Amino acid sequence: MELFNAAGTASRLRASPLLAIGPSQPGPAFRRGALVAVPVGLALLLELGLSSASKGAIGTGALLAGFPGLDAPARTRAAWQAAVAPLIGLAAALGVLTGSSALPAIAAIAVVGAAAGYCFSVSLRFSIAGLSVALALVIAQDLPLDLGDIGPAFLLATAGGLLQAAFSACVWVAGDRGEEGGAEGWSSHAALRALRSNLRLSSTSARHGLRFGAALAAGVSAYWLIGMHEHGFWIPLTILFVLRPEKEETFRRLILRAVGTVVGLVFATALAEWLGGNGVAVAVALTLATAFAYGLLTVQYALFTAAITTYAVLLADSIGEEALHAAGQRAIATTIGIAIAGASFLLWPNRAKGLPTAGATANQRA
Repeated sequence: MELFNAAGTASRLRASPLLAIGPSQPGPAFRRGALVAVPVGLALLLELGLSSASKGAIGTGALLAGFPGLDAPARTRAAWQAAVAPLIGLAAALGVLTGSSALPAIAAIAVVGAAAGYCFSVSLRFSIAGLSVALALVIAQDLPLDLGDIGPAFLLATAGGLLQAAFSACVWVAGDRGEEGGAEGWSSHAALRALRSNLRLSSTSARHGLRFGAALAAGVSAYWLIGMHEHGFWIPLTILFVLRPEKEETFRRLILRAVGTVVGLVFATALAEWLGGNGVAVAVALTLATAFAYGLLTVQYALFTAAITTYAVLLADSIGEEALHAAGQRAIATTIGIAIAGASFLLWPNRAKGLPTAGATANQRA
């Protein structure tokens, strides 16, 4: 089963069971993942290999910008990455602005999370862009930065996204001239129509947006209430990755997330201890984790979770956190996030079965 058709219209992405593969074929997915990981690796080698003050910020911006349009041909992918790059930068700046106080942090993630969740009303590809922006906010809120870092956070995260776009453009110039079928790959008019038509509580997308924002706000509230400031962002991070418009898909991802996180924590903690903080070696390991994360996203969700967990643990270890010391707190935070995501559907389920979800309401090209 193909995730996207020739025109770029998104189908619903359902995570495969724990011992299954799909919907994408592993070979093409891994080749694409390795390609999109190149600018992430270049940035990380520069930042960590030279002990740059940016400490992986450009590489992380490139990582986040690599998800939107990941499935698309090079020119379309470059357009999506260039469009989302400044939004990732703005989210990073907003995270620095609001991350030092509970109420602003909760309010910011509630609004941005609701908007990201509502992006499902247009298409899956559009929703991935929204999730990448929300993820930038979640990460930035947890960093020990002050107001003087707002400008650098915006510039570095945006630079990482633009690096991704520039690399995709170079790939297109070098000969990857594949095109999506249909008259056009994006219709702003159709996207706006889908956004307007779903502004009602009977819409699955609208309910998901509100549920998503509320669950993320609850996750941020939880780590402020229990004082888990160093590793608490894993609570909203878990919610962001597993909560989907459909209850069945959400609960499937809860299980896969739990398994993948345990595997990723054990592997990454051991790897971090073995690498011993060597900047170049860590950058190489982070690049490989990125390639596997991109490649596994549509192949096996539990393994994707293990790969992205490895990235997060190694990056945190490179900026001074001890991986072994933090592993238990990350496991606790993941458990809390899974509980909040599951409870959000139990407390406010969809009104009825069969309502349209991403891309189904208006059959949009995105």
